Amino acid sequence: MAICGRRSRPKFILYILGAFVLGYLLFHRNTRSDVGLASRRELPVDQHKNVDEEFLKKPVYEKPPLDVHALGEMGRAVKLDLTEEEKREEEESIKKHQINTYVSDRISLHRRLPERWNPLCRNLKYDYLNLPTTSVVIAFYNEAWSTLLRTVHSVLETSPDVLLTEVILVDDYSDRDHLKEPLENYIADLKKVRLIRARKREGLVRARLLGASIATGEVLTYLDCHCECHEGWLEPLLQRIKDEPSAVVCPVIDVIDWNTFQYLGNPGEPQIGGFDWRLVFTWHTVPEHEQKRRSSATDVIRSVLSGCTK
Repeated sequence: MAICGRRSRPKFILYILGAFVLGYLLFHRNTRSDVGLASRRELPVDQHKNVDEEFLKKPVYEKPPLDVHALGEMGRAVKLDLTEEEKREEEESIKKHQINTYVSDRISLHRRLPERWNPLCRNLKYDYLNLPTTSVVIAFYNEAWSTLLRTVHSVLETSPDVLLTEVILVDDYSDRDHLKEPLENYIADLKKVRLIRARKREGLVRARLLGASIATGEVLTYLDCHCECHEGWLEPLLQRIKDEPSAVVCPVIDVIDWNTFQYLGNPGEPQIGGFDWRLVFTWHTVPEHEQKRRSSATDVIRSVLSGCTK
């Protein structure tokens, strides 16, 4: 039995396509929040309210058992007693990477840092199932093996699994052998880690944009390729974006010594990064009017624009 003849077939196909698109849009609109949330969190919608917060805070990977005697553990400075040959190797590593990778290579990729955050931060609660997810983009060029992978592991071991969509490594046309097949083989065994390579040297900004072009998380998070994350670093950033979707947020950035890899922290009140009139970046204290506006030490510090008048 024929449904339609040749002349009416194009119209019939258009009707079918139109009905399909309309049905999809209606279904997608009515179920996007519930279905998307359930699939993203891998939990039935009706069980969300019963999930334990400690479960939701679990990272992609747990850190290995703590070895308090390991070099650099808990952010301790590493000072080695080296032979003359070893000193030459250390100096060569500094010339090559501008940081002491000879020391870095002897520190665990999974080391812990001491907690130096404000005690009030522990009182903050987050609705993990309703925070946006994020893709962490890490661009690198000829980065040292241990500093790059310590960054990756610190993200995987401190970011709640339910919030971290992926870690995207962007190789900005490196020419070091350890960043070729050895890196590909290493990350092949890591969950949620992807590697893409630029076809030519792009520079930091374009390399980050390359990572953004394939990201699937709801928020883009950019990290340097030689940093370490604290537990609890991600939640307040995503909470701020949930509260103010147009906000561009930045965490408190502590200091790790380039030579000994000692975690120096950032004592006292957080500071605001900015530029002077020569466009030199420097840190500024929080202005008095901003300090008065904040009712708690955990409140957001707004960026400040200033200029001169004629």
